[in-house]
Amino acid sequence: MLAQMVLTLSVGTLRPMLKRAKKPLDIFDLPTFVNEEMGLRGLNMPADLLAGRTPKEFELLRDLSDKAHCPFLVLLETPALDLWSPDNRATVIERIRRLASAANRLGCSSVAINLADVTTQERVDAVAKTLKLVMAEMDKFETTLLLQSVPGILSDGKGVIDLVKKVGGFRIGSMPSFQHAANHGGVRQELLKLAPYAQSIIASVRGFSESGEHEDWSLDECIETLRAVGYVNSLSLEYLGKGDPIRPLNMARDMLSAAMEAAEPA
Repeated sequence: MLAQMVLTLSVGTLRPMLKRAKKPLDIFDLPTFVNEEMGLRGLNMPADLLAGRTPKEFELLRDLSDKAHCPFLVLLETPALDLWSPDNRATVIERIRRLASAANRLGCSSVAINLADVTTQERVDAVAKTLKLVMAEMDKFETTLLLQSVPGILSDGKGVIDLVKKVGGFRIGSMPSFQHAANHGGVRQELLKLAPYAQSIIASVRGFSESGEHEDWSLDECIETLRAVGYVNSLSLEYLGKGDPIRPLNMARDMLSAAMEAAEPA
C-alpha cells in the first residue's frame, strides 16, 4: 500500500471559535474536536495560542492529542524573525531554542518560522550563518526547523531551497503554502521546487464558487503536483476567508480527499 498524504489543521484558522465571547472552543478540546467533528488527523499550532501555558499543560495537551489520535505536528512562530542582523542573533537563537523545547513537550516534530524580509544576498548569507547556529539547538530537542515562504529575495522557491542547502543537515526544510505558491510563480512551479524539502504544507483555501469550485487556485492541480514529486507528508488546512471557517474547511477537506484518491494508481 502506498503512503498517503495526511490532512491536518492549521489551528490558527479556528481563532474566531477560540476567541468568541460565548462558548469559546477550549484549547484542551481541540484534538477531539478536530478529529471527530472535522475528520482531520493532526494539528499545526501557533505558538501565541499557547502563551502563558505551563509545562504540565503542554504535557496534558500532548496526552489528549494522543488519545484523540490527532497529534500536534508543527509549532508555528507567527511573527517574522530577523535572522540577518548580528545585533538580534542571540535573541533569535534563544527564541527558537524555547520554541524547540515547547515543541518537544507538545509532541511536535517540527518548528516553523517566518523570516523577516531579506533584501540582499549579503543578508541571505547572514541568515544562513545564524541558522547554522540554530541547528545545534534543534538537534538537542530532536526537532526539525521548517522555513515558511517569505517576501523579498526569498519569495521564490529556489531562494528558500538554496538557503536550506546552504545551511545543510537533515533537520531543516521548507513549509510552503498553496497561497504563496499561487502568488509567486504558480502552484505547480513553486510546489515542484519546495515539496521535496517539506515536512508539512499549508493547504490554504479562500472562497468557493456557487458550483463548489475553489476560486483562486486549483486544489486538484496542487494535489497532482505533490503526487508527481512523491510528497506523502501532511497537508494542513488553513482558511483565509472571512466568517465561520468550518463549512469552507469541510469543503476543502472533501475536495482534497477526492483529489488524493483520484491521484492514486489503479
